[in-house]
Amino acid sequence: MLNQWRLKSLFIILFALTSFAFADQTWNRASVEPFSPGELAIIKRYLFNNIATDEHVFIKEGDGRIIRSMPGAVLASPYSRYPSFIQDYQFHWIRDAAITMQEVTYLYTQASPNERQRLKPYLINYINFERQAQKQGSKNGEVLGEPKYNIDGTLWQGQWGRPQNDGPALRAIAMINIAQVFIQEGQEKYVRDVLLDVITTDLDYVLARFGYYTFDLWEELSDQDHFFTKMVQRKALTSGASLVRRFGDEKRADSYLNTANHITESLQKHWHAGRGYIAETIHQQDHRGGGMDSSIILGVLYGDLNDLDIPFSVHDDRVMSSVYFIRNAFTGLYRINISHANQPPLLGRYPNDVYDGNQSTYGNPWVITTNALAQYYYTLANTYLKLGKISVTNNNLLFFKQINPKLVDKEEDILFSVSPSRFYAIINHLIEEGDKTLFAIKRYANCYVDSSCYHFSEQIDRTSGQQTSAKDLTWGYATILTAMQTRLAAEDRNAERNS
Repeated sequence: MLNQWRLKSLFIILFALTSFAFADQTWNRASVEPFSPGELAIIKRYLFNNIATDEHVFIKEGDGRIIRSMPGAVLASPYSRYPSFIQDYQFHWIRDAAITMQEVTYLYTQASPNERQRLKPYLINYINFERQAQKQGSKNGEVLGEPKYNIDGTLWQGQWGRPQNDGPALRAIAMINIAQVFIQEGQEKYVRDVLLDVITTDLDYVLARFGYYTFDLWEELSDQDHFFTKMVQRKALTSGASLVRRFGDEKRADSYLNTANHITESLQKHWHAGRGYIAETIHQQDHRGGGMDSSIILGVLYGDLNDLDIPFSVHDDRVMSSVYFIRNAFTGLYRINISHANQPPLLGRYPNDVYDGNQSTYGNPWVITTNALAQYYYTLANTYLKLGKISVTNNNLLFFKQINPKLVDKEEDILFSVSPSRFYAIINHLIEEGDKTLFAIKRYANCYVDSSCYHFSEQIDRTSGQQTSAKDLTWGYATILTAMQTRLAAEDRNAERNS
């Protein structure tokens, strides 16, 4: 994987040197990437350190018993209850695990044959863990909406926000990704006999529970309308429809697509033209400062269907306007942002957040939300390279000016075929903005007493810049890897356009 990365990077450099005629019309690739291949290898290791296998076992005391991890358990964090942190993150959250395993599946697709043999048990273990999780009973009968499980695969039934209906959708997306890879490898029978039931169990639940009250991804607010939840539900149903149709289930596929269309219609209610941003909830916006929330960015990324025409895609000008206002909200909110006014801000969850991982006194920047901002810029650049056109509208004009006030000054379409220099000026700034965002996160990386570095916790203290809350958050490591892979995808897209 790392050798492939270097080869692709070398190709871009050689292309730039040999194509001097296009020097002002191509992506001016940064000489230093936010994370080097060696650093990414370290971060991958930390991610896999948090996934249980037969050989890598976690032992935990909980519920009055000793709990031994089941292979396939993805710990949100391997730590719990140390002096400065009283929470317990040693659970398998359905959401965190699904997002993490989407990254593991990607790494599997990019690996050499020998490396695939090493990684495949991680996919099989995850499938087996979730199959067991789906078949448990719960107090309220809504086992598929359960947010988290003990690391041995048993249901955790303590007090918590239930149900959380983004979980089944995200798990279905992860399983569909695995199914698609296995089909390409000729394992269609395994997909039919094992995976299809896991996937349709979750998707049928999503179908039946759309519009029901559910807690948001931050596990704080119960509502019928969460933007993030709807976005991942729409993606799960749309992707699932294609899969079940392959196996001849036309009726189920049609039902999935019909509900996905209803979700798209429902998503329109989250846009507030007068405010200029998408609200996370519809009915309880007073709890979140008007509904402004970084989960909008996460919802767009995790709910992306790679459909350039579908509402709330990455380049939808309403999404871009929302990113402008979300970024603005955090620019002057944290001291560490004010002290580094020349860089994109670190993002928290929402402006009036108070959860700090311990005392719930004040909210902080989060690693996953800030990395999502970087990934958004890279993804948008990739999308424009695919389209060959950048549309500047009344809704997204401020978005471009936020990156660089001189970038655009009016509503217009900037076509690669007509004005490649202007087109690439915007692409360059988007990539640079993503780079600056990841460099800002990297500044706060932590080293442990064993001399290992590039550790990241859930949050970064808004004043001191010290890492805080859960250490070595698995989801956080996945977002660094995914952001950098999105950056590389933009490089590849750029090379294709100019080859």
